[in-house]
Amino acid sequence: DGNESSFSTIHTRIIGIQSLLQSQPGMMLNMSIRVALAVALMINIDAFLKLVVTPILAASIIGAIAAPFTFFVGQALQPIVFSICFYGFDDPFVVAALEATGGKERLLLATSAKTGGVAEWHEMGFFNKYFTRWCIKTAAGVIVGFSGLASAIPLVGSVFTALLAGWAVAWDMVYVPLAGIGRVGILRQGASVLAHFWEYYWFGFWAVLIEEIPIVGPVCHVYNVYSAAFFLERVYTNNDNNLASAMEGLLGGKEL
Repeated sequence: DGNESSFSTIHTRIIGIQSLLQSQPGMMLNMSIRVALAVALMINIDAFLKLVVTPILAASIIGAIAAPFTFFVGQALQPIVFSICFYGFDDPFVVAALEATGGKERLLLATSAKTGGVAEWHEMGFFNKYFTRWCIKTAAGVIVGFSGLASAIPLVGSVFTALLAGWAVAWDMVYVPLAGIGRVGILRQGASVLAHFWEYYWFGFWAVLIEEIPIVGPVCHVYNVYSAAFFLERVYTNNDNNLASAMEGLLGGKEL
């Protein structure tokens, strides 16, 4: 039943993404171009690693041992490539997902109930919208990059990368809507992420893991950003730090 529920939720999310993009043709075109760009970049990076880097490494004794692992390095780089290719798309898309599903209104009501203030979506100023946003995205990319060194470990390297970098990727995905519900600035957002660290950790883990799937990774990235809207709602409309909310936010659970 749990697996059936998860597959049902994934199917519902896919239909939701399709519906959202059909209602906004400009966003659909934007996404299509970025997916094509991401796929093209990954194919070229993979070709470069196999045709240039691997032969160079294979020419030396020490390099010959490391050469077979260049494939896993390419996999580990995928989340970084996607973060760059989808820069400027992810933020409007996750907010659009919240609006389309009613999550934005529910988040504001939950925030208002906790603070006793008026439910109002916070718009970021120039500094937080651009400079701070760029810092968070860059930091997430650096964390993923260093974590990607774990890809040298055969078979389980990608899992270690996801375990080490997932929380930062999750934060990057919800940066704008998190500011929208009043967590503006790195310090306030950092405190909020720390308070719900394990939810961010596990949501990000699964998100990074499926984005490392060759070829379909960019499509998985779009799915992850859409799912981030549900993740954010589950975390910030529940009073308890429910670890299951992270998994449910990405792969399963009852749609709100």
